[in-house]
Amino acid sequence: MGLRRYFRERKKNKKGIKQVKVGNYQLLADNQHPIEDYLTKFNYYSRNLARIAKYIENKYPKYGIVDVGANIGDTIALLRSAGVDQFVYLIEGEASYFALLQRNLEQFTNAKCIFTFLSEQDVIEAGFVESDRGTAKMNLDEGKQTEVKKLDTVAVAEKFDTIKLLKTDTDGFDFKILRGSYNMIRKDKPVLFFEYDAAYLEELDPQGNNTLTNLQQMGYNTAIFYDNYGKLLISTTLSNTLQLQQLYTYMNNKDGAFPYYDVCLFHADDDALANEVIAKEMALYK
Repeated sequence: MGLRRYFRERKKNKKGIKQVKVGNYQLLADNQHPIEDYLTKFNYYSRNLARIAKYIENKYPKYGIVDVGANIGDTIALLRSAGVDQFVYLIEGEASYFALLQRNLEQFTNAKCIFTFLSEQDVIEAGFVESDRGTAKMNLDEGKQTEVKKLDTVAVAEKFDTIKLLKTDTDGFDFKILRGSYNMIRKDKPVLFFEYDAAYLEELDPQGNNTLTNLQQMGYNTAIFYDNYGKLLISTTLSNTLQLQQLYTYMNNKDGAFPYYDVCLFHADDDALANEVIAKEMALYK
């Protein structure tokens, strides 16, 4: 997740569109998009989400997936490549990525793309979105405005079916989006898969870690941490506050071996599923 800054030292290509291979599919992307480079260089990159989606089918044979920060459709390409055919709602608010997403989605069925930005309230926010090399970020410029919605609002408007996997990849807005999804989270208790970046939280959402406390109060329990290259790091529980503090401290100054985590979080009702996922992931990485 998080098509980031690893290739920032490379010279920018000229503007234009290229084809990139993602799983078993060819997707259209802008010339600066690094997804194919990431998937080639890092064997585990982004593939964990597709495996987890497949594991979920053991308990929930039919369920919905929400992909927030869908970008050009690389997640659904990896899901379909792993044999996951569940309905996917793909949400993207950056116009150029959404245009490519619409074109790429022509080769997939059982999916719908939705053009909007998400946050914890339905409001007009000061700022605009700027994109660079496969990722988009809100620039908090008071001279411009952007409409944002709660995922709960979108879910009602689009009549989402039961959601059992909610993925967010939004460069620091992940917890805000989760807070705007509490109605859906309480109702469906989906597996949550989100980017966890201390630097972005400090900049954009200083109280973001309170969201983990809120989720624990809603019954969420087991958390699996991956490094940002997609490799299993550790599993823990939300009640283990010391370990969570240590994990946060490790990435806080971005001077560790990797800059941020991807976290997979399970409700206590899915403790058995969480244990199954942990066992299968450990077997894979061995």
